[in-house]
Amino acid sequence: MSLINHYRKFLMGKLDLELDIVKCENNKIYTRDGRVVRDYLSQYGALPFGHNPDFCSQAVIEHLQRKAPVFTQPIFQRDTEIFAQELIDVLGGWAGHVTFTNSGAETVEVGFKLARIKTGRKKILSVDRSFHGKTYSALLATNSRRHNIEHLRNDDKNFDKVGLNDFAALERALESQQYAAFIVEPIQGEGGMHVADVAWLAHARELCSKYRTVLIFDEIQTGLGRSGGICVAQDIGITPDILLLAKSLSGGLIPTGAAVYTSAVSTPEFDRKHSSTFANNGLASCVGRAVIKQLSKDNGAALDHVKAISAQVDQCCARLTQQFAQIFSWRGAGLMRAFQFNDVQADANYIVTYLQNSGSLAWLICSYLLNRHQMLVMPLLSDKCSIRFEPPLNSCAEDIADFFAAIEQVCTLIKNGRYDILMAALIDKPYSELPGLEQAFPVVVAQQTAPTQHAGTGKKRGKTFAFLMHFTVVDDCVRMLPQCFQHNFTEQENRYLSSLIMEVGAVDTSPGVALKFSVSNEQAFADGMMIMSPIAPRDMMDLSAAEKENLIKDYIAVARREGAEFFGLGAYTSVITRGGEKMLDDIDDLSFTTGNSLTAIATTETVLEASGRNLIGDVISVIGARGAVGKLMVSELAHWGDNIILMGRPGTEKHLLQELLPSLCQLAFSGEQQALPGSVIDNIQRYVRQAMPAFADRIGVAPALSTADVAAVAERLVADDVVSSLGLSTCDCYKTALEQSDYVVSATSEGKPFLNTGFLKPGAIAIDTARPFDFIVQPGQRVQVLEGGLVIQPEPLRYGDCNMVGLPAGVNLACLSETIALAIEGCEGRFSVGKSIDYAQARYITDIARKQGFRPLGYPAPAPVVNKATSCESTANEEPLVELS
Repeated sequence: MSLINHYRKFLMGKLDLELDIVKCENNKIYTRDGRVVRDYLSQYGALPFGHNPDFCSQAVIEHLQRKAPVFTQPIFQRDTEIFAQELIDVLGGWAGHVTFTNSGAETVEVGFKLARIKTGRKKILSVDRSFHGKTYSALLATNSRRHNIEHLRNDDKNFDKVGLNDFAALERALESQQYAAFIVEPIQGEGGMHVADVAWLAHARELCSKYRTVLIFDEIQTGLGRSGGICVAQDIGITPDILLLAKSLSGGLIPTGAAVYTSAVSTPEFDRKHSSTFANNGLASCVGRAVIKQLSKDNGAALDHVKAISAQVDQCCARLTQQFAQIFSWRGAGLMRAFQFNDVQADANYIVTYLQNSGSLAWLICSYLLNRHQMLVMPLLSDKCSIRFEPPLNSCAEDIADFFAAIEQVCTLIKNGRYDILMAALIDKPYSELPGLEQAFPVVVAQQTAPTQHAGTGKKRGKTFAFLMHFTVVDDCVRMLPQCFQHNFTEQENRYLSSLIMEVGAVDTSPGVALKFSVSNEQAFADGMMIMSPIAPRDMMDLSAAEKENLIKDYIAVARREGAEFFGLGAYTSVITRGGEKMLDDIDDLSFTTGNSLTAIATTETVLEASGRNLIGDVISVIGARGAVGKLMVSELAHWGDNIILMGRPGTEKHLLQELLPSLCQLAFSGEQQALPGSVIDNIQRYVRQAMPAFADRIGVAPALSTADVAAVAERLVADDVVSSLGLSTCDCYKTALEQSDYVVSATSEGKPFLNTGFLKPGAIAIDTARPFDFIVQPGQRVQVLEGGLVIQPEPLRYGDCNMVGLPAGVNLACLSETIALAIEGCEGRFSVGKSIDYAQARYITDIARKQGFRPLGYPAPAPVVNKATSCESTANEEPLVELS
């Protein structure tokens, strides 16, 4: 674990982006293993002339050799005063004051403090997608989903946003006269390299002057050369009240920044109350002066050079845009660009679509450029799939040409579906072992795939839905890998890569859309999406309570952005929210389901079909009976069987009866469903009639008993010691239960296989609804372990190029099916919530599902097969098997 930043250290290491640096010079990074890497990142623009530029280094050496002052606070140094004047002069002479700082974020804070003191107002207006730093106020002004910390934003009422280049919104905001400052980046950096319209900026200047709002130009990235001029404000002829500088001002050697502002903004109060221990220091001043001198000498030759290679960049971008119109796009100006990549051919593949929408593909592209081409860039974190391009200002034409040749290769890889090459370095796969990048492997080749969006007319539109998913086992990820991996990686390599993806998912859980698809029947349709996180069940369970809450909030935030009206909790997203109960306050306006009702009913339907709908005389074990699915399965099976064993850990027997017996008593009185003679429900009814005449006349009469009466009946059954004679018992030994059971249904959140099928009674049928599966199948065994919770869909289609868990076309998980069925129906509200789902609601949901064309898979009675696997994980070949192998 890193002592500095474990998350970043881990991520960079796993993505093979770590460099053991021994030397940096100009645009080159030299590593201990002998690599020479060209730097196209420039420390996010903070290295105007690359690493350790000679003129800056010499200025530092000379300053230190003559023992010139460095820190003399509060005494001002002559060099600092000269530096301030030179800065004002090079900016055009409009300013009257400079406040030096130690970073860009601190410079932003100075700007806000100045504006608030001057105007007496508190509120700050900024721009959508803006980025102004990570100190507190700077972060509040930043409009970034990735960087903002929602639960700490208790002062965000003083920070508002408007859209970039939105004239009307800007005018409405500023005419309210409630803002101390309007802060804007002429070219948004982290926000996506979007360029502000000059006319819009000019209008902002007019409005700010009219309504006494301080106009702040944040040129921390754009200033001092990166845009091709000293600053954008000077180039476009607009004078802000405050201009913020940092990055390039440092020369890449020492942190420094400066807020440059007019005398109209200056106040004695600010001067009295503001200071900074390390600002105004002599060493930073000598470096800053060297940068200004370098930019100004030879009539601005350095700036002319920036304009020349920027024009070269424009030409390269235009060529790639034409050559790869659907794949490559760009934004920005000067040497400040975003390059965005998009694989439109992969919209039915979970992995590639997720990588694009989560931004992870950008990391992989950066890893490829580093390991294949020895070029350093980094993702643009606020964009779906973009990398940032900010080379040193003195980069040569050859550097630019080489970089775009590498980007052309990246575009070719995406066009040809060659994600195996992009990811080869992650598992140390030699590039020489892979086919050339010109050989194409279509990402999606599956037939019978649901459309991404409903195109027909005349059908009723249901609600747009989102299903929250994650990998449950490594095989899930292996199955979803693009075709190139199946052809060019070994099975072991694919599993290693998939394990790595899930390992990274444990640290960076960021959800993203993995698939968009449409489901329809003869009358209606609904468009929806899969929102995926690569985290595994055990890792999700190991998250802290706060991390679990944040993960679910991230899921929901994606669903909201994508316009979802209804969503379903898949796999362990239901477990960590206690069946949705823990997130009710966050989703007041959204309808949702856990999918647990249809999961339970579909599983019991398998048992009922296998038994011919007569379980009298059979022994049924339910493992995980305290969970939402397990409770419902017991409720259903109690109508059909007379010997149900509730399996639990040692010491939980009493709790099992306390939680389940009242529900069964309520069902016995409600008479919602006819019970088979001799079944548990029928036995309870008969015993009440015989032993509790005061309650006998309430059986089958609506409304059902009150909670207190139900509890009284359940307590009486326990007190009379008749529960086991009614057909309900508990057991804390899995071996004992399995050895005597004819049917075993399992639905736990154990997160790993733990039930040994070697203990199963000969001829017994086990139905495993858990994911990862609960059963461990011993090699060579002939057993029937069926996958539970499966539903036949309205159409024989896959959702994506492979169904999530490798099921054949037309069959899918019940939890997903419940989500879709309720969405097609147009239902509103909350369904299947909590650990104790109302049985009547479960039957209602099942009826809706059947109405919309979803029906439980049931029991197809396959012949037993010899299982060679060590656990019940679905195979990746999508054979139409229900039996687990």
